[in-house]
Amino acid sequence: MITSSNEVLISTNGLTKQFGEQTSVDNVDLQINRGQIFGFLGPNGAGKTTTIRMLLGLMKPTKGEVKLFDKSFNNNRLDILRKVGALVEAPSYYRNLTGYENLKISSEILGVTKQRIDEVLEIVRLTEVSDKKVKQYSLGMKQRLGIALALLGSPELLILDEPTNGLDPSGIHEIRQLIKRMPRDFGITVLISSHNLAEIEMVASHVGIIQSGKLKFHGTLEELKGDNKPLVEIKVNQPAKAKEILMQQQVHAQIKGDMLFVENFDGPVYSINTKLVSNGFEVSHLVEKVQTLEEIFLDLTGREGAL
Repeated sequence: MITSSNEVLISTNGLTKQFGEQTSVDNVDLQINRGQIFGFLGPNGAGKTTTIRMLLGLMKPTKGEVKLFDKSFNNNRLDILRKVGALVEAPSYYRNLTGYENLKISSEILGVTKQRIDEVLEIVRLTEVSDKKVKQYSLGMKQRLGIALALLGSPELLILDEPTNGLDPSGIHEIRQLIKRMPRDFGITVLISSHNLAEIEMVASHVGIIQSGKLKFHGTLEELKGDNKPLVEIKVNQPAKAKEILMQQQVHAQIKGDMLFVENFDGPVYSINTKLVSNGFEVSHLVEKVQTLEEIFLDLTGREGAL
């Protein structure tokens, strides 16, 4: 329905939260535009949920500024929250009521119609089990009901904090497919937090990586991969002499053990092999290695990420 635009729905400036002497969120600047699925990624305890609570006005920042839809919470709380749906930690519902009855209670508070209840049940694919009691739902169905409750007020922005926590692979797939549909089918911008890179990589258009309260990266997945030039690993006889030959071609190699390593090589890798063989060297092993996104993430987060 919509594509990513330049309209900023979430912005923070110097957002900081301290609990006594501990800094949970440290000077974080976020910008999330309409139409994005923004993956907020970091190890458990990195500051994701605290940030989200400040974005929703559930927690007051120690310092810094939060704006949603270019408005601060100071005088615009109701106007902002009418446009936002959120699922933070475990969804809230009445276990002894049906899925439909849970939505009916919230619809009366929000002033939405029966038609809207039917619409959100269809969106999250719970129509067929809407008359079952929630205590009979699987964990994945309960999470989808939580998302249905967040969607009931027809939000423009959906904030989901670790929505696949504890789900089995089938439940994770269901939630992932649902999130991917949000901007495309319903015009809803999504912020999803997770400690799982693989999950974010499959759904997000943009990523913010947080570690120990500090924002380590903010941009697209392509930008995250962008500066990742390959490492060329070479096994050759006479590595010291081979290194000298490569240096003559402005190819800077390092010797480690009996191997040569060429970092950040941006030419065709076969040219290294051609140069060495044409100068009489015997190349028995030449491999181009590129860091995976997981390795990049672990480097950014000090290899403390729970993946």
